[in-house]
Amino acid sequence: MEQKVSTMATSTPFAGPLQVDAWRLTEQALTPAQPLLCETLLSLANGYIGTRGTLEEGLAGQSSCEGTYLNGVYSSEPIQYGESACGFARNNHTMLQVANGKRIYCELDGERVELSGALEHQRSLDMRQGVLQRQWQWQSKSGKRLLISSQRLVSMQHPELLCIAYQVTALNFSGEIAICSELDACYAPFSKKDDPRVGVFSIADTLNLQQQGFAAQQGWMLHQVHGSDFAVCAMMQHAWPAVANNISQLQLKPGVLCEQALWSLQQGESASLTKWVLYRHQSVADTTDLVQRCALQLAELSQHSFASLAAQQASACQQFWQQADVQIEGDAAMQQGIRFNLFSLWQSAGKDGRSNIGAKGLTGPGYDGHYFWDTEIYVIPCLSFTQPAVARQLLGFRYQQLDAARQRAREMAHSTGALYPWRTIGGEECSAYFPAGTAQYHINAAIAYAIRCYYLASDDWHFMREQGIEMLVETARLWLQLGCFNPRRDGAFEIHGVTGPDEYTAIVNNNFYTNAMAQLHLRFAVEMAQKLQAEASEQLERWQLSAQELALWQQAAERMYLPVDARLGVHPQDDSFLDKKRWDFAATPNDKYPLLLHYHPLVIYRHQVLKQADVVLAMVLLDDAFSPVQKARNLAYYEPLTTHDSSLSACIHSIACAELGQLAEAHAFFGDSARMDLDNQHGNTEHGVHIACMAGTWQALVFGFAGLRSRYDGLHFAPRLPAQLPGLNFRLNYRGRVIEFRVQQGQAQYQLLTGEPLVIFHDGEALQLALQQPRQRPLLAGEAV
Repeated sequence: MEQKVSTMATSTPFAGPLQVDAWRLTEQALTPAQPLLCETLLSLANGYIGTRGTLEEGLAGQSSCEGTYLNGVYSSEPIQYGESACGFARNNHTMLQVANGKRIYCELDGERVELSGALEHQRSLDMRQGVLQRQWQWQSKSGKRLLISSQRLVSMQHPELLCIAYQVTALNFSGEIAICSELDACYAPFSKKDDPRVGVFSIADTLNLQQQGFAAQQGWMLHQVHGSDFAVCAMMQHAWPAVANNISQLQLKPGVLCEQALWSLQQGESASLTKWVLYRHQSVADTTDLVQRCALQLAELSQHSFASLAAQQASACQQFWQQADVQIEGDAAMQQGIRFNLFSLWQSAGKDGRSNIGAKGLTGPGYDGHYFWDTEIYVIPCLSFTQPAVARQLLGFRYQQLDAARQRAREMAHSTGALYPWRTIGGEECSAYFPAGTAQYHINAAIAYAIRCYYLASDDWHFMREQGIEMLVETARLWLQLGCFNPRRDGAFEIHGVTGPDEYTAIVNNNFYTNAMAQLHLRFAVEMAQKLQAEASEQLERWQLSAQELALWQQAAERMYLPVDARLGVHPQDDSFLDKKRWDFAATPNDKYPLLLHYHPLVIYRHQVLKQADVVLAMVLLDDAFSPVQKARNLAYYEPLTTHDSSLSACIHSIACAELGQLAEAHAFFGDSARMDLDNQHGNTEHGVHIACMAGTWQALVFGFAGLRSRYDGLHFAPRLPAQLPGLNFRLNYRGRVIEFRVQQGQAQYQLLTGEPLVIFHDGEALQLALQQPRQRPLLAGEAV
């Protein structure tokens, strides 16, 4: 069989710009070799504010992608089509960029202090503290030297707050120093028009300045967001050193405020500045006192010193790691990778029920900040076991947009039900390319799958009753309108004209993944509706859900068309996939990947070639619905056809290989995922991290090597660890309990840390867990099939 050129990571442990450390990301260089990449990796966020790891003074003469973003706040503009048609997405949403409050710089004898004059330079992001630290020495043209240090945090305790502590020391001279601190809403745009994943990101195109000025100790700007009903206030306040004099407040131009101070330093003397920056948004109709409210809030927050805010941040980080940390043995680079991935998920996930988590988190402009199915298939299964409260908030966001999904269904000629958008921020479909956007109806099944994952992990019936079941019902209604019982196939239920996860194949009939996930969706919706009905709830009547409709869903699920090819013994990806010509991987140079940037979609659609896991993904998500033998056949057939051009793919193949005992292959795929961004393996982390891949890394360890499956009768483990990974330790939040899984000397150990006793399963064997009474069982052998 012709094989593709492998795109998987090798065993080389470190190829990125940051040093390997279990808890830190450290950049130690006079000038950053990869400035855009470091800006992404050293980003800070708290679920509402996200700000890239750019330098306080900027990066003169080098490429940079400045950005501070607000999650869930977006601008909107019409999508321009050469030819339009009924039902095309009308508007694009763009995650909001706001004024840059990080801007601080010094001047000495009229010379700007910039990185080009640095003698040494180091930055470090401590993931246990949630603080970005920087220290560097600079020398003027006349030989005067300064030591400059800064600390930066985006507060987890106070979602609207960014804070910076800045210190300057005169090393070999005495003299006057000027420090300038700005609030800048005019920073340069970023664009990469040849890459559809990035496009153009410009603060000038999204914000319309309404007012700006200084009041007492605060400088502020009020903007109206272009094309949407948002107003945003950005405000800064400073605590200058007591020795400062000639403090002045300047409006340099519309969109740039500057506060600067002069002071005299004796040799060896230091001066410290604290800067608090507040961001807040609300409806345009309610802006009359927005500035006043921000002023009061910032005045209160500025009573917290940087040290006290840092202590709060460290406490929040400690609580997070206590629940979510994963410890692995044998590979320091992979340990750093999994912790960075988990830290990034926690930083970027919306925590208020009104925002979600974008494909690039809050770290860069990729995909305009849009939310995809990444949240439901990759992120929520991870957070359901590590941060269940956050998982519920992400599902709550989808519930808040249910009416918009109903409206989208009507636009697509569905008389009932709800169709969630493929990519969005505000609930409106934003995908301008419908073959790989709107046609991906499996977004509905993804949301149902996430609801199911959260419910199985949490047993949160209150959520199901108040929000979850209504989403299940409305999304399930789409399948009966989208599909049909085909008399030519003995009444099998078929779904036509859709696109599955593999975006290198579009608009097909009976995409296996879509059909299989729709079957799971329908069955779960029936089950939950019947459970609610048993409570004599009036909700089913309010939703006009009849017994006849439930019976039709059950019938469609039972008759779902899921064929197996008689000759190959595999599930066809769709009705036409196996009839196509195989892609000629041998004739495809390495520099032609990803294919989507080098070949017209029609060229790709005509071939057997996959961007990412499709049938294999269905095998992983559907657990024991398919035999190990069938899973092995599908994996063996489809993996050689998969380019893994999508960062969502390798982690799924890792889980599939681990389940089948193919541990060397599983570890190789895991390696491709764990340091995807730290080593920039896909060459586009400069524009933001890969959130789904990050969550998928956790899944590869927990669902893959630990073999965890969450079923109705409890948690099932089937642990198999590769030789390169001799030890693994993590905790699970499960139905009000905390369970610790640990591998020690070839033994799997299970321990209940908090909560009521329960039964779990190790390779099918029931184990009773009681508080602080660990149970051990041997690891399973390698090959399972």
